[in-house]
Amino acid sequence: MSQTSDKRRALAAFVAERNREGRAGRRLKRILATAVILLLIALPALWAGGFFATPRVIADIRALVDDQVADYDRIARGEAPYAAAPDLDAIFARMRQVPDALRDQAGREIGRLWAAREKAELASFFALPPQARQVELDRRITAEQERRERSRAEWERRQRDRTSASRVAPGAQRSAAGAPGGARFGEEARQARGKRRIDRTSPEERAWRDEYRRVLDARRAQLYPGSSGGRRGG
Repeated sequence: MSQTSDKRRALAAFVAERNREGRAGRRLKRILATAVILLLIALPALWAGGFFATPRVIADIRALVDDQVADYDRIARGEAPYAAAPDLDAIFARMRQVPDALRDQAGREIGRLWAAREKAELASFFALPPQARQVELDRRITAEQERRERSRAEWERRQRDRTSASRVAPGAQRSAAGAPGGARFGEEARQARGKRRIDRTSPEERAWRDEYRRVLDARRAQLYPGSSGGRRGG
């Protein structure tokens, strides 16, 4: 009789435990179902509000880069002279507005631009007959030097404006002091992008690049003694 009672109690406990597990499982299913329904309701609102959209400043930079990459592609194909290489001031102006959290995204866009520019720079130079290359080299170096001087003057102007603004409103937060040519993205990031471009190029392209840099640096030293290399092209 005692054994029968023990079995009944064990069976009752087992049934009670299964009922508790069943209720907990049903509650969990209801919670999950509610969460899914709420997410489905929220998705259109998030989409309409731009939650999944590319940030405006990145979209602007991407559009500018797309236009200039198209220009560089035409130059690389020999459809336009390298003298028509586009001005980068508009992109650099937008780069100075990029917040820290979006630097990586902006850097990827700028990386596309540098890759297209370098391809156009090399292809257009080596497409010239050897006797015409030095004249073109001089033109590019001179254009680059003038561009760097304009960039430096613009940077110094912005520095003066920030200094004047801080004197008028000492408590105002100063913006990041961007260096000429968008260098606020950092030398380390620039070098990393350059390494990735090199890794994606063929041995022939790397040989072109090395030879181009050699003759470019040698000629620049003759034309502008004491000047540093910096970003090349023109």
